[in-house]
Amino acid sequence: MTEVKYYPLIDCDSEGTEKMPMFPVTESKSIMAQSELWLEELVPHHYRLYAKTKRPATAFSVRCPLCGKTMRCISRDINETKLGLYVCSSCTND
Repeated sequence: MTEVKYYPLIDCDSEGTEKMPMFPVTESKSIMAQSELWLEELVPHHYRLYAKTKRPATAFSVRCPLCGKTMRCISRDINETKLGLYVCSSCTND
């Protein structure tokens, strides 16, 4: 079984629209307690965006944890805090 990874997100720009993942952690409770936004990697190279508060996923550009390129959103938000599913075109085409 694959271990679930969580990546806290930080701002890469002054507007707060460009997000970059930090180091991965495996403890969901710690990421939820310490981060406003994070990615969950349940399936390798597929990242679900989560937020503590209501936010539209379209408000952000999220970079890949592996290569740093901007990922694309391939699904809609599930609810107010479980946002879009992202994939990296560069990493999935290798």
